[in-house]
Amino acid sequence: MIYILTGPVHYGKTGLLKKLSSEIKQAAFKFGGFLSESVREKNRVAGYDLFDLKTGQSFPFIRSEGEKSWEKSGPFFFIPETLALAKKIILGSRDSEFCIVDEVGPLELEGRGLWPALEQVLFQAFPPFLLVVRDSILDKFLKTKLQGEDIKIFDIKDKDIYAQIGYIF
Repeated sequence: MIYILTGPVHYGKTGLLKKLSSEIKQAAFKFGGFLSESVREKNRVAGYDLFDLKTGQSFPFIRSEGEKSWEKSGPFFFIPETLALAKKIILGSRDSEFCIVDEVGPLELEGRGLWPALEQVLFQAFPPFLLVVRDSILDKFLKTKLQGEDIKIFDIKDKDIYAQIGYIF
């Protein structure tokens, strides 16, 4: 089963998952994955840090400034070492009961970014994955990458989203 949490950019998807993951850890549920937490400078998003759910460590992940050779999506550059770590976390999810990937975006639609790692493990029966996919690309992602898969979609805008998504853990 593939679960998707969707909604607009900066609408609280990561915050919801951070709260849930904290509660899940207390229940000794074995899960992996990562969150992409926004980094703000001067009242604007300057990038994102990767928060490893298993270790609790954060790493600079995506920035508005970077090297020409780095993968880029929109105005953001992916720091190669952390992108490699994100892929390693995804591939290491085989040892987990559940894996969260925050987020799958335009880069993955092009088969780049996290997609090569996701493609290796996502379509296996275990572990279940929860992917964060912004609503503006959800339809295209479903048609091009997940057609025919068993999928359950959660919308961050639903009033009872916390209870809805909490049931899968």
